Amino acid sequence: MSGPKISVYSLTGHARAIVMGQIRCEQQSLACAEQTREILHGLQTFSGDFEREVANIQLLMRRTAEGADQIEKLRQLKEKLSKEATAIQEELKNHMPHASQKYRISEEAYAEKQAELKILQAIRKRAETLQGELNAVFSQDKKNTLNIQASILNDLGMAEGVEKETQTLDFMMRDKTQNIERIQASIIDDISGIYSFDLSEEVQVEQVTSLENKKADLSLKLVSLLNDNVLPDNIVVEIQQAEKYLQKISNIQYLSTFEAVTLSRLKQRIADYNEERNKYKKEFDNLRARYKALCNMEEEIAKEYDFTEESLNILNTEIIRLEHSLIKQREQEYINECVNEVMTEMGYDLIGERSVKKRSGKRFKNELFTFHEGTAVNVTYSSEGQISMELGRISREDRIPNSEECEMLTRDMESFCSEFTEFENRLRAKGVVVNNRIALYPPSAEYAAIINVSDYDVVEGAQITEIKSVERKKKIVEKKVIRRNE
Repeated sequence: MSGPKISVYSLTGHARAIVMGQIRCEQQSLACAEQTREILHGLQTFSGDFEREVANIQLLMRRTAEGADQIEKLRQLKEKLSKEATAIQEELKNHMPHASQKYRISEEAYAEKQAELKILQAIRKRAETLQGELNAVFSQDKKNTLNIQASILNDLGMAEGVEKETQTLDFMMRDKTQNIERIQASIIDDISGIYSFDLSEEVQVEQVTSLENKKADLSLKLVSLLNDNVLPDNIVVEIQQAEKYLQKISNIQYLSTFEAVTLSRLKQRIADYNEERNKYKKEFDNLRARYKALCNMEEEIAKEYDFTEESLNILNTEIIRLEHSLIKQREQEYINECVNEVMTEMGYDLIGERSVKKRSGKRFKNELFTFHEGTAVNVTYSSEGQISMELGRISREDRIPNSEECEMLTRDMESFCSEFTEFENRLRAKGVVVNNRIALYPPSAEYAAIINVSDYDVVEGAQITEIKSVERKKKIVEKKVIRRNE
């Protein structure tokens, strides 16, 4: 039964669960590190926002005498941000995860991966907490902006207010999205169209009616709905329509209704949209981090994806593909490693190896192990997971074995039969079992082959013995004689 043997091996259920567990831990660890790096990058590029916020508060202080305590909070937060972000970055550096090329199948190895993940999750939590503190302080930005705008409207007349409003909006919102810019332009155009009457120098601020002031105030509130929002076109259109409807109102009582109904409904719609968007944005960020981690583990270049529904579906598909490929690859790498370990444990020394790519594109890896003097076991690993083993005479040329070599190789095949059983028993002890037995040929001269060792990269220091047929036959006879005398 010991001609060439072709088998597909796989891990036992328990062994596969441990490998998959370690892969998942590494994937989450790499994703966790990536998310922490992104948070830290955002925190460290916040200096310009501090300066802008301080300028806003100072403008508010000049008009309302409020905000001194908030400037102090900002100063303290900036110092804390610098210190904490540096400490978190250093801790992340000390625990930076990496993709393993092979895994140990043991509960201890799995526990180590789980412990590493918990450390990284704690580091990310610290970064998220710091980010939350920053967001909480800067949530005052909208309130400050609205307070400044209200102060300007109270102090200025309508004509001056329109001009100043435009300047203030340009300053406060110059970094916002195209949607905001489009709405701003629309609102300013509408206001200008309605209040396009000539205002001579004699026209005083007091002539601006409370109705007009209220309209301008509500217009600013419509603009403020777009602060920090990236809204869909249907909500943008609703805001535009609400502004046009607002400017047609001529009764101040209707303005109160507009604010209570129309403006409140728009606020709720935006809140609902942002809640839903944030939920999917968080999912998108997690998927993107997992995808990048898997690409890292697979040594594949990660593609960039924008936050869209289509991207969510693509990322999910890519993650499934990469996980399947990675698990299969790591499982095969572990099996190949186990084969090498068992061969070494059984006294077979690795003497050479090579990688081959066929015209079909298939790749094979060959490893050559000593068996008897002048004989070797050639182990071939295919990219599909097949492992084949066959015996051959060692030579330094390509040729066909002669009849004496065929006879000797047939006897070696018979000898390898019991050893192959032991080989698979040892693999089983490492969690590797036969999944599919493709071929198990009997010992026969037709399978006798010559292995040209010149085709292999010989391991440094390897002892390669070539023995002539007559010498080998003589040694076999001598051994038989000794046994008989014993």
